[in-house]
Amino acid sequence: MKDYLSEMRSFAAIIEQGSFTDAARATGVSKGLISQHVKRLEDVLGAQLLFRSTRKLELTEIGATFLGYCQSITQSADAAFEAVEALRGEPVGTVRITVPVSFGEMFLQDIIVAFQQAHPRIQIEMELENTFRDLQSAHIDIAIRAGLTDDPDQVAIPLGQLSELICASPEYWQAHPKPQTPADLVHHNCLVNFQYYKDRKWVFFSDDGPTSITAEGNLRLNHYPLIRNATVQGLGVARLPRYVAMPEIRAGRIETALENYRSPLRPIYLVYPYQGNLPIKNRLMIDFIRNWFADRPDLLETTSTSQSDQN
Repeated sequence: MKDYLSEMRSFAAIIEQGSFTDAARATGVSKGLISQHVKRLEDVLGAQLLFRSTRKLELTEIGATFLGYCQSITQSADAAFEAVEALRGEPVGTVRITVPVSFGEMFLQDIIVAFQQAHPRIQIEMELENTFRDLQSAHIDIAIRAGLTDDPDQVAIPLGQLSELICASPEYWQAHPKPQTPADLVHHNCLVNFQYYKDRKWVFFSDDGPTSITAEGNLRLNHYPLIRNATVQGLGVARLPRYVAMPEIRAGRIETALENYRSPLRPIYLVYPYQGNLPIKNRLMIDFIRNWFADRPDLLETTSTSQSDQN
């Protein structure tokens, strides 16, 4: 029987990409060749695989059944080549990653540069977004997320816990006395991330229990790096994620306050779709990210402190 691997790959790409044009772009061949591949499959199968219209593509019943086999076969073929390359010491392929925007801006450039220095033949595609996408339908290999969904087909590896620090520039603290309790923040210009604190409520935990204040100020933004910049410039007091604040603290550009009060902790996970045989390229990236954060414990909380400890 003739080898139809190329045709099967093209057919799977059409469904995954949503159009003949995007499938051609993704696979690096012409739109005309993609069309020929589908016609060749329909001819040899003696059945229609797709309903085509100017607006959308829709699988026939036979097409839907055939698609699963196409995806399985092409993925197995890719995995076979990756396994051989790995044995030769040359892992190859593309890893697709999605991360929250500020998280990606702070870390992923350094991580990717270091990773590709070690594995130059592995290609990286990274998306910065703050929404939870379905990893399998979006063909994403790895996601970094604050919190989890209930998807049972995902594997979640904890990287640490996200905490926040009350910060301002040294110049601001010189002009405004540092708060001794959260209630003192009512006397300060608070810089608020309205994406995460729509009600402007900042919660704190201490040995005396939880307390909260309503943060008041003249600047609200939805992007932590911008809030960090405003803090460095002395515009007010911010509640910054530890990973955003620590580089500025080490450089002496901002200083903390209320060190005896803790913010709620949010677990950060590395998430990937469950697969029976995880591709070598994915495993290398997963292990690299885990080790990178393990070597930098000042960026994420790595203690056993849990949210329940603070309630």
